[in-house]
Amino acid sequence: MKKTIVILYTKGMYDTVAGDICNYMTKRYPDCDVVAVDEDKYSNLGSAQFVRGTYIFTARNMAWLNRFAVLIREKFLPKKINKTVKPYERELKEENPTRNFRQKFHKVDNIFMRFNPEIVICLSPKGHNKAILAKQRLAMNDVKVYALITDFSLNKAYINYQSDGYFVQNEVIKQALIANKVDEQKISVCGTIIDEERLVDVPGDRAREELKIDNDLPTVTISGGRYGVSYVKDAFATLAPYTDRLNLIVLTGGSESIEKFVMTYCKAKNYNKNIFVVKKVKDMNAIYAVTDVMVCSPTTVTMYEVFAKNIPCVLIRSLNNNEKGNHTFLAEEQLAIRGGKDEQLATAVLGFINNNNIKQEYLYNQRKFFDAGAIEGFAKAVYKESCRINKSREDAASAKAAEESADKSEKKEDKTAVSKKE
Repeated sequence: MKKTIVILYTKGMYDTVAGDICNYMTKRYPDCDVVAVDEDKYSNLGSAQFVRGTYIFTARNMAWLNRFAVLIREKFLPKKINKTVKPYERELKEENPTRNFRQKFHKVDNIFMRFNPEIVICLSPKGHNKAILAKQRLAMNDVKVYALITDFSLNKAYINYQSDGYFVQNEVIKQALIANKVDEQKISVCGTIIDEERLVDVPGDRAREELKIDNDLPTVTISGGRYGVSYVKDAFATLAPYTDRLNLIVLTGGSESIEKFVMTYCKAKNYNKNIFVVKKVKDMNAIYAVTDVMVCSPTTVTMYEVFAKNIPCVLIRSLNNNEKGNHTFLAEEQLAIRGGKDEQLATAVLGFINNNNIKQEYLYNQRKFFDAGAIEGFAKAVYKESCRINKSREDAASAKAAEESADKSEKKEDKTAVSKKE
């Protein structure tokens, strides 16, 4: 019987990691169904859209409010981490008249009932908490709910003492969880979860031709995450004056505001040479193939890919507390340089371009830190646990079938004995 693993993710934030896990495990474990589910589709529609819209708006226009929202969520977290619910009084069958009413508000329960998974891996705090409550409501006690923390620092919103366990990026997060009274036995350090098979090598000449770069100058790429925070504009304004000696690629992330800002600058200066705006990335491998220095926010997927490609990295200012924690870790471990703003950013970028010793030092740290096989260890651990649960279910089903068969045989013998007496 096939095992089922569900990956709960938030579209636009964790979908790359969810896709990597699905692709990797599906290829290697054909007896296992790995299903990625966008948790927002299983949330209350109005609240999901409001939260999503608010996040995007604040990320693009009001970074201070985004930071404040994250801070408030962590401040009031201790009131929620011990939350439990009672199981439903009645089994949720199709004919149950209360089912539709309940599912309107507890849609994550539908995932459990539809897939009956052995393992649920949660990539966001929201999905983690919802999955734990769904497990409790449905009394599906053999299902294991885990949080996978891909960040380099701890977002305390992940903490839930009813969780079955945590897969974390590094030892720092493990110690932070232990300090917050999470059982050490529940925590596994899994490292960098990335499927390198999608990071193919693209010839530099072909990549330059695709991007219409017709010179041999060093190339700097600016990326600010999916929602294009204002810090991308600041980074561009700082580095644009140096485009007489370097190429500058700006990934807009779909932000019209960034695109307009760059175009306005070029028009005002009457200069757009060596400046390349990429509205939609067809293949990040082509971008990496021509990039000599990456200037980016410390989001995990970007950093994992930069490490895999071994590209020197300069960090722009961070959006919220979670990214600040990533920023601090990466800088302290000398995996990337703090870019700050204005001339500090330009100095860091030019330092990588002009000083090979500094560049090689950071690239060595990246190679030492990055574990290309981390996803293999993670996948094996998850698969092994799913097999154990699956076998327990099969044994329980066999025992129940044997018991029912024995009951039937006993009843049949009783009827035969009665017939003989008659």
